[in-house]
Amino acid sequence: MSSLKYEKPNKKNVFRQIWQDIGDSNNGLAIIFRESSTVHRLIPLEIGVGVLLGIIFGYIALEYVIMAVVEIILFTAETANSAVEEVNDLVTEEYNERVKRSKDIASGSVWIWHLMYIFCVFFFLVCHIVGFAWWQALIPG
Repeated sequence: MSSLKYEKPNKKNVFRQIWQDIGDSNNGLAIIFRESSTVHRLIPLEIGVGVLLGIIFGYIALEYVIMAVVEIILFTAETANSAVEEVNDLVTEEYNERVKRSKDIASGSVWIWHLMYIFCVFFFLVCHIVGFAWWQALIPG
């Protein structure tokens, strides 16, 4: 178990420390998947709708890659947001306007990435409906 104070790295047990760090990271992911409704409800719903529309309208591989990258960034933002909320709740359980602002700001980054995913899915959808190959428009010549 890690302490909160700085510890000088022990060079003799570097591999043990790496395994400990991996275990800590896995524990954090387990907490996120267990406790975040965004992670176990909203993100799978977004992915499902995006993939379904992609199948129906024939999205290309690049579009799926872009959607996956945006979802990975969204998941990362949600993880950071959850960490900010945990720390704020540790500081005080009483109402505090600065704590609320901090949580709202962290939540804003999650909202931006939800909007980005929705934009990508519907941008690709509209391009396929009107027959515009947007990826070819990026290539000069």
